[in-house]
Amino acid sequence: MKAYKCKNIRNIAITGHGSSGKTTLAEALIFKSGGSDRMGKVVEGNSICDHDPEEIKRKISLSTSLAYAEWKDTKINIVDTPGQFDFIGGMYEGVRAAETVVIALSAKDGVQVGTIKAYNEVKKQKKACIFVVTKNDEENADFAKTLAGLKSQFGGSVCEFSDRSTLSDLIAETDEELMDKYLDTGEFTDEEFAKGLGIGLAKGEIAPVMAVTAFSGDGIVELLDAIVSSFPAPCDVEGEPLSDGKKMKYDDSAPLSAFVFKTIADPFVGKMSFVKIVAGSMNPKTEPVNSRTGEVERFGKLLALKGKKQEDITEAYAGDIVTITKLNATTGDALCAAGKTAEFEKIEFPVAVFFQAVSAKGKGDEAKISDAIQKILEEDKVLNYVNNSETRQRVIGGLGDQHLGVTVTKMKAKFGVDVELSQPIIAYRETIRKKVSNIEGKHKKQSGGAGQFGVVFMDFEPHSDDELIFEEKVVGGSVPKQFFPAVEKGLRESVEHGALAGYPVVRLKATLVDGKYHPVDSKEIAFVQAAKLAVKAGMKEASPCLLEPILSLKITVGNDNTGDVMGIVNKRRGAVLGTNPVGDGMTEVEAEMPQSETSDFALVILQMTKGLGSFTQKFARYQELPQILEAEVIANAPKHKDED
Repeated sequence: MKAYKCKNIRNIAITGHGSSGKTTLAEALIFKSGGSDRMGKVVEGNSICDHDPEEIKRKISLSTSLAYAEWKDTKINIVDTPGQFDFIGGMYEGVRAAETVVIALSAKDGVQVGTIKAYNEVKKQKKACIFVVTKNDEENADFAKTLAGLKSQFGGSVCEFSDRSTLSDLIAETDEELMDKYLDTGEFTDEEFAKGLGIGLAKGEIAPVMAVTAFSGDGIVELLDAIVSSFPAPCDVEGEPLSDGKKMKYDDSAPLSAFVFKTIADPFVGKMSFVKIVAGSMNPKTEPVNSRTGEVERFGKLLALKGKKQEDITEAYAGDIVTITKLNATTGDALCAAGKTAEFEKIEFPVAVFFQAVSAKGKGDEAKISDAIQKILEEDKVLNYVNNSETRQRVIGGLGDQHLGVTVTKMKAKFGVDVELSQPIIAYRETIRKKVSNIEGKHKKQSGGAGQFGVVFMDFEPHSDDELIFEEKVVGGSVPKQFFPAVEKGLRESVEHGALAGYPVVRLKATLVDGKYHPVDSKEIAFVQAAKLAVKAGMKEASPCLLEPILSLKITVGNDNTGDVMGIVNKRRGAVLGTNPVGDGMTEVEAEMPQSETSDFALVILQMTKGLGSFTQKFARYQELPQILEAEVIANAPKHKDED
């Protein structure tokens, strides 16, 4: 396809609440510009951007998709992003790749949570923004009400695109030269109007509102014209943020620098990387250096995507978005000319908060799980994966049950690995609550020749640190010094699995106070075993108990949900530590809660706040489990090899 220079490129991300008409809007832009011969429909499974089999089945966007339209000698790269909250990571990718974000919202539903989340991300990344009100031909559609809702929610920068008078007032405030002209004449020429709107968009001081009806095409040509005339080109903005806080200007003539903002694991094509060229140009023979690895990248093809349709590119310049096959690079990597190093600011993705254990349905698939998950992790940077050696489970985390459900489906469809999800095992701990003294551990074994003999007497007591503390206070040589390491070895092996439920023992201090040995039969193995027997006996007498992991939570919700969240925390054996207003009608609740009470917390917050709330969690400490809950935990504890 034709190569476009930076000034003739526009990059837009289409965002918004689920079912707000984003993909249909992208379809209309492509169709109306002559980029397709028919207007596809999401409900019929034939839209350009929702081409994945699972997207067609569910009739929603599940990941970021690329397409483009050509209009008035300008290439418009379209990044279609998911609206469902479980897949919102795609929105973060899309906003990062674009200079202008189109926030779609339905004329019958008005401002929704997804509208607010998209706008917040636009402001955070300092991108231009335009609202496009869709579905104006549907029953109960009310553009005027929707416009009023946008103004109420987002303030004075919101203005109807067709209201040239109000829009001219806003444009005049963006530039001194335009202000002088407006004061003199009271109006702008079409060229001045387009220029001023572009300045206002780029500065984030104007957020126009346009009405379209995608299926009939009403308003689509006007939107295409506005994109070309007023949306900022990459070379019109400050530049791409770097890791050091500076920005790199988009420049066709500079040495190559490009940024990988999305990776797709395709079982047929191989890895596909969505790349934004920031400086210089690329062609199929380009061999960029990966700044992270220092290695030269030799890739497969340089492509322009239109949904699943691929077109070869002979040349692409700064500002353009391309797709590269078979790169070793991953999301966030910089591709640069030899001798030029750049590190771009990382995309901040939402943190995984909903965790499930993943296991193979068939015996032959166990070995394939890790490889399949690693490929999925390259594609979805929100996902979190841990192979927990303690619980012997693979645990995968996402934003909700739908997120993980789609991940499981992808693993089977793309990589032939059939897995199932279950509740993760919680890693409890064991400890003691009181001191016990002079506990005997005696190992005696005689089998024909030389035997094994070792006796220890030990004190056990609780202490504050998780690590085992071992001391010896033996007098008179009852246990020779050469056997002290064997005693400690026996202790350390014993605390790997406690006597209550087989969980690791923590906060234990053990002191060797006395013992017995035999000059012939005493060996290291005898004192290892004697120490183990002493621990087993001592734990039973020292009032053993279970400790449960406590998580520290930061929960951000609307002010009207704060009381409800605090109630849920208290009901789930948690504690509210404080609240902090964070602006825009939101409050952060700091709390602590047992891990066992958080398994569905992500779903509860999502439902309570209709998707607006979020939270992060991290391990805080271990705390004694209420005795009333011990029996159930012990009964369900995983078995260990030394117990089997």
